[in-house]
Amino acid sequence: MQTIEIKNGIQLDFEDLLKGIQRLDNQSLSKFAYEVNQLVSKRTNNIPNKRESELLKEINSIIPASIKHRQKQLYLALEEGIITQKEHKELVLLNDKLEEKAAERVLLLGELATLRGVSIQELVANL
Repeated sequence: MQTIEIKNGIQLDFEDLLKGIQRLDNQSLSKFAYEVNQLVSKRTNNIPNKRESELLKEINSIIPASIKHRQKQLYLALEEGIITQKEHKELVLLNDKLEEKAAERVLLLGELATLRGVSIQELVANL
């Protein structure tokens, strides 16, 4: 049976570890189970599956750099007070489109977080 090294030189076999875990109160046992599940999830998710790879690609490319660049240009013109009426309409339309894309991105992040068994906040922090 496999032994588990707790600290240098201190080893327990699986059965002894399990007996110790059985003595935990309910709150500590729940926390322990949560942490073990997180560990399993991280190990499993280190090998991205095809859908995860697709989602990551979509998440990272949903807003093209050219659109971000154009939005930045238009905001600079707005701040400097040199924006034309046509450019202002373009900026409003662009902002609407970017809001749609941001919402799509959140949905994609949610799907990826579900696949990985983590919250969206944890996922974003790890990305």
